Amino acid sequence: GGFMKNNIKAISVIIGTMIGAGFASGKEVYVFFAQYKIMGLVGAVVSSLITAIVIYATLKISKNYRLKSNNDFVDAISKKETIATIIKNIINTFLLASFWIMCAGLCSFFKQEFNIPIFITALISGCTIYMLLMTNIEGIMKLNTLIVPIMVLAIVYISVINSQTIQILAPNNITNDGVIKAIIKSILYTSYNSILLIPIIVSISKDIKNKKDMKIIAIISSLIILILLILIYQMLICAKADISKIEMPILSLLEKKIWQKIIYGIAIVSAIITSVVSASYGALENIKDKNKYKLSAIAICLLVIPISYIGFGNLVSTLYPIFGAIGIAQIIIILKTSNSIAKTVKN
Repeated sequence: GGFMKNNIKAISVIIGTMIGAGFASGKEVYVFFAQYKIMGLVGAVVSSLITAIVIYATLKISKNYRLKSNNDFVDAISKKETIATIIKNIINTFLLASFWIMCAGLCSFFKQEFNIPIFITALISGCTIYMLLMTNIEGIMKLNTLIVPIMVLAIVYISVINSQTIQILAPNNITNDGVIKAIIKSILYTSYNSILLIPIIVSISKDIKNKKDMKIIAIISSLIILILLILIYQMLICAKADISKIEMPILSLLEKKIWQKIIYGIAIVSAIITSVVSASYGALENIKDKNKYKLSAIAICLLVIPISYIGFGNLVSTLYPIFGAIGIAQIIIILKTSNSIAKTVKN
């Protein structure tokens, strides 16, 4: 019983962290995969493979060095202290940026769909997140274990009833240049997601007992993400309208179907909440001093209000690829470190 419970918790947290506003709304899936048509599917598979490897390697390193936080993790994989400091600052900047981007996503969602003023959504979500940040990783794991299954089922249900299988594999003039672009985009996608994911994986690693569990968690998490990617991909591929400019493409595809829209809306809001909490927890968990932690939490939650006025789509398309490049460097170092652990264990 304990084994499954811990693994399900871990898988839920990983999925909850990776699937945020951009993924569920279809915006990210379009930008990084669906616009490349069939090559985007190849990209999705590549992305999921790398994700599985990163989850496994991060768990292995965290377990091996008994790491507690993302800062410890960066110290463990960096050779030089200056590099470690730079990486930590970049990661924290990205975690905070993601946190605010997702909050902006939540605000644009409620503005677009229910005409609720941005200020109100920002205020309510800021307060809620603050309360969750005060409960620690256990509270966050519980939250994810509740919300993630609902989100996954909602996405599966809506995409299955809107599916047209023929189009998913329709061959379209595949160019070499398209292949390369699609693969690069899928690697970027995984790498900026890993910046969000790694702090969370480090913090849950203590609950994971052995190698077999690590493998199970890595494989199942990546598979679920791959399945959801393909389902959202195929809804976007079947779209008759041009969705390249829309903030939340999937919702616009469900225009006339009120109930489906509500169900999918629940999925998007769930995706945003779980990612937002993970990102803010990741950014703050390195602050050991209790009072400092409280003040920082208040500060980042208050800043949700002004930042949410910038708009969500602008933030996704410009910031994510930049951080993706940084994430690639981190993945390479992780794989090297994980590899060297394997060798020292053997010798």
